[in-house]
Amino acid sequence: MADGTLWRRLRRAAALAGVCTGLAVAVALGLPGAAGSTTTPAPAPSSGTPADAHVGAPAGEPTSSHPVVAMASDPATGGYWVVASDGGVFSFNAPFYGSAGALPLARPVVGATATPDGGGYWLVASDGGVFSYGDAGFYGSEGGRHLNQPIVGMTATPDGGGYWLVASDGGIFAFGDAGFFGSTGSMHLNRPVVGMAVAPGGGGYWLVASDGGIFAFGDAGFFGSTGSMHLNRPVVGMAVAPGGGGYWLVASDGGLFSFGDAGFDGAATGLLRRGAVGMDVSNAGGYWIVSADGGVYAFGGAPFSGSVYVPPMVGEVITIDPGHDGGNAGAAAFIDQLIDRGNGTESCDTVGTETADGYSEHAFNFDVGSRLEALLQAEGATVVMTRTNDTGVGPCVNVRAGIGNAAGADAAVSIHADGGPVSGRGFDVIAPLPVVSPISDNTAVVPASLGLAAAVRAAFAADTGEPTSDYSGVDGIDQRNDLGGLNLTMVPKVLIECANMQNPVDAALTESPQWRQQAAQGLADGITAFLEAGQVP
Repeated sequence: MADGTLWRRLRRAAALAGVCTGLAVAVALGLPGAAGSTTTPAPAPSSGTPADAHVGAPAGEPTSSHPVVAMASDPATGGYWVVASDGGVFSFNAPFYGSAGALPLARPVVGATATPDGGGYWLVASDGGVFSYGDAGFYGSEGGRHLNQPIVGMTATPDGGGYWLVASDGGIFAFGDAGFFGSTGSMHLNRPVVGMAVAPGGGGYWLVASDGGIFAFGDAGFFGSTGSMHLNRPVVGMAVAPGGGGYWLVASDGGLFSFGDAGFDGAATGLLRRGAVGMDVSNAGGYWIVSADGGVYAFGGAPFSGSVYVPPMVGEVITIDPGHDGGNAGAAAFIDQLIDRGNGTESCDTVGTETADGYSEHAFNFDVGSRLEALLQAEGATVVMTRTNDTGVGPCVNVRAGIGNAAGADAAVSIHADGGPVSGRGFDVIAPLPVVSPISDNTAVVPASLGLAAAVRAAFAADTGEPTSDYSGVDGIDQRNDLGGLNLTMVPKVLIECANMQNPVDAALTESPQWRQQAAQGLADGITAFLEAGQVP
């Protein structure tokens, strides 16, 4: 793609243009209203229009520092609970019975279900650990046991006397009065199972795979699937029509597929800023779709009671690599050792440059990197630094690349200042060229790295006022294959030369704390723009 987000959009392909009811296509209409309010006019919206949805972060809206993973409806009040991956529970027109938000979980929470009377709920973690609250009974768990595949969801029996856990291979674990009616645990699946739902009488259940394949067991009827259809976005969950005569499937772009007597009341296609993670049915008619950023989208008769604000960078991992180090000058034997950069060798590291006044590049890099770390953490990101002080030696450039790779970073940036010609000014963002070698292959992340470079260039120029380099690159962007940190990357990565320390004008800027804050802000804005573009389903 021109914006370079292809690497991330391999998992975030273009949104479905509509919603299938059987094989018919219906397009969701309308726009979300402001979160925490009621869409006007007050009467229920027409089919296909969301009653309300999360937008922004209004005052008083609860904030989660972890992505939302599930929701469960309260049959007693008509409200709902929204659940985050740390086990945090957010109640909307529903009683709060407790959460796992303060517990040290071995694995993240992946699902939730309410008791039939709304007097409690269960949470389940990916290791099969079960947490029960209110009048929800504890009937057992898989926590602490070896699982072939992680748990992806759960559902309760109609009388609340038991529950089932389902793993991504379709393995079923039944507890309490939950009967075992079969599983896909021993079958070869084209795609992993992502959820399940129980038949109204408790005599059967459905499993749904990410391709929309449906597996019906016991007295659960089969009403259709999308298993043979091409989907642009994977299915992430399902819900059953009140009488059990049909079901809905929801895709990560908010697309809705309805089968049997499950009516279509609308979809969130084109409205989401982050992918949908599940849905639930309202006893007033209609249903809700919930997204990873805590947005709740209500359709049909389902009331909107509120949503959760998840900061934009929550769930994103960013590696910051402040170039060079303060102790490099005294460790020539170490930094001069040769390392394999994939297509040749280069020095482990270098000392870097400095201004005419003696302000060092390594100090500049670390200062801007630390400021950037604070900005990204404030947005909810997980930040991994390749060095945590400015008094050490190294690490070598191949180790720096390895730190970002090991972190599975969604984006990485190496921060530098240049030692160019005295007459030259400006910044330059360097992206990798493809390098394939016995120790590396960065080909897959080259397009995304170019996208990251474009986003950083635009934001850095806007926030700092610094011109693009007049002696390096083209319009502020360069591609190279002679830098080990870029050759060896397996994640989207750029190296930025923020300014030319040999130029008197640029040197004065690098020595200014205010400008260094602007530089950090420019990097933060560019990284955020790149990652947010990839979040849109």
